[in-house]
Amino acid sequence: MNTNIYQTIRVAIVFGVALFAFASSALAAPTLTPATATQITENSATIIGHVSNPYKNSTVWFELFNNGGSPTAVAVQGIWHEGTFQWHLEDLNKGQTYTFRTVATEGGVTVYSPTSSFTTVSPKPTTTTTVVSSPVTTAPQTVAPVAVPIKTTVSKQITATTTDGFTNNNGAAIIGAGNTMLPNTLIGWILLLIAVLAAVLLGHMIYESAEKRKEERERKKREEEHKKENE
Repeated sequence: MNTNIYQTIRVAIVFGVALFAFASSALAAPTLTPATATQITENSATIIGHVSNPYKNSTVWFELFNNGGSPTAVAVQGIWHEGTFQWHLEDLNKGQTYTFRTVATEGGVTVYSPTSSFTTVSPKPTTTTTVVSSPVTTAPQTVAPVAVPIKTTVSKQITATTTDGFTNNNGAAIIGAGNTMLPNTLIGWILLLIAVLAAVLLGHMIYESAEKRKEERERKKREEEHKKENE
């Protein structure tokens, strides 16, 4: 019985190794970190992404979302193994929030980074102060001069501005991927299945060994009882 168990374990290990090698070569899944934005001004920003795919060439790009419509792909390029890529955006609107993410594909598998966003800088309100002075009236020379106080009128003109977007700061608002105990790639699922199969086989082997020891103890007990009866 132990021979059958060992053969089953060997077959499972060989199958798992072959399946993992096939998935690693034919179905490689790149890994993306959350995209970020830097150098944010009133009308421009630089978005940055990072990809990792050991000893594989990944095709990467950015997707931009405008007003909830279909995403626009920009900066399509290939990166071998691992690297950082970026794209400089210009002609943006002041005080507007822009949403984006990175995408990578390799071996028929396409992965997406968590969605990120940034808000361009809003211009600060300006204050204009106007000073109006009234003319000074003097008496004729034959009359003693009389000092007349100068009346000053101050008027303030404030230019109102409106801001759009979720925030008015200059940083990018990054939305994280969250925590999960389940894998998010095909290779991760394959490794999980292999680990489950190995655990099941190990549990079965332990159970068979325990049953065998139990049968051995019962057999010895029966032999001792039979020996006592014969005496």
